[in-house]
Amino acid sequence: MKKLWIASPLAMLLGAAALLSGCGGSSTTADSGSSGGSSSSGSSSSGSGSSGSSSGATGTAALVYGCNWLFESDAQTANIEYPDTNAVYWIAALPDTISSGDQIQIAGTSATGRYFSFSLYNENGKAEASADDAELFGAGSTPANAVSPGQAYTVSVIYSLTANSSGTTLVANPSDISTRAPAHKFLVYRLYLPTSGAADFGNLPTLTYVAAGGTRTPLSATPDQASCNTILGNIENAESGSSSSSSGGLEPTPAVKPPKMAIYRSTAGRFQNLDVKYMYEKTNDTLGDMLIIRGQAPSFATAAQSPQVRYWSICSDGAHAPFPVVACLADQDAMIGSDGYYNVIISTNTPPSGYQSAFNYLPFGAEAFGRPIYRQLLASSSFSQSIAANDLSLDPASSMGAYYPGSTYCSNSVFSANLSAGAAAVFSACKSSEGIGTVPDTGD
Repeated sequence: MKKLWIASPLAMLLGAAALLSGCGGSSTTADSGSSGGSSSSGSSSSGSGSSGSSSGATGTAALVYGCNWLFESDAQTANIEYPDTNAVYWIAALPDTISSGDQIQIAGTSATGRYFSFSLYNENGKAEASADDAELFGAGSTPANAVSPGQAYTVSVIYSLTANSSGTTLVANPSDISTRAPAHKFLVYRLYLPTSGAADFGNLPTLTYVAAGGTRTPLSATPDQASCNTILGNIENAESGSSSSSSGGLEPTPAVKPPKMAIYRSTAGRFQNLDVKYMYEKTNDTLGDMLIIRGQAPSFATAAQSPQVRYWSICSDGAHAPFPVVACLADQDAMIGSDGYYNVIISTNTPPSGYQSAFNYLPFGAEAFGRPIYRQLLASSSFSQSIAANDLSLDPASSMGAYYPGSTYCSNSVFSANLSAGAAAVFSACKSSEGIGTVPDTGD
């Protein structure tokens, strides 16, 4: 099975390079994938039998029916563009246009995991339609609640200039035509924290082209195979060259002390999952022995009957191309103190003895500059201190209150001297002794 990585939404803001440039994209993002599907080929790639450029079959004709799940992507197989290590992504390709009255059906059962969704994008990564698991089962008013696994669903992809996506209907834009052959759109299936084989190819939902007259053509046996091979080959070629990407012409920002988390506010990121909201900051390992991130932990889907968010995580990431993730801490693995706070250390070296009593630890990574990222997925509308609810706040550190992810640099000596008094005392002492500093970044 082919495994590649599709970039995260922060790639656009932070100058990430084009992963899908070979097939029309200039910066890409995806946020979690899933499993299921039908494969009869037994090949090492997709269920449609494609084997990328190695198959020898190529084509440039626009897709008529579509391509079955072309590849799986996760942080272990191609670590670029800020992945969350707790997510998996599956990518298929669909036609730019189809005959009037025809549709493409996605059929499966709700996956065993924290979250799944389907998103449709044009060739360049502009979102055209999206539906998450809560919307599929009529629970859009309570998106933070997890969806029970094993429920059957059928999603219809229709093409229309006037219809709107809702529930189990995704509406593709037939006037948004690819400029590069073979013409196509992308379908991304995302899954967070998959369990029980939910991210395995054999469990993927099936994709079927359904003609107006009722004729059904499974995309596992697509007549578009030659063009599917070309699309996959283009993606492979683009992915293999991604490590040489630069900052995209943006002036690199310095790392400063004291650090401060900012909200990523764009909704125009290519291949962006709009169910996720992000905060980030620029760091440097010379500004302290460690960075500590501390905030009140939102209740998450499997931990509360009325959770504040479906999922949250903190990741240690590199700041420069190819924008790798170092490690991520999922909500379910966070050590939460009696005060309800998480306390996460990011450092080059293992923290001083005894940190395990109150802190989680993420390694800093090989490069001097880092970019920690805090994610929240599908916050409840009643959670007024979520990232989503404060998207327009001029001062999220105040408006988010205790849920703001505060951060400070700290020395090993200050940390050790205050550890016996607890995590809050450590954080306060580190803040008081932090000082100021700036480390210019000369770029990639």
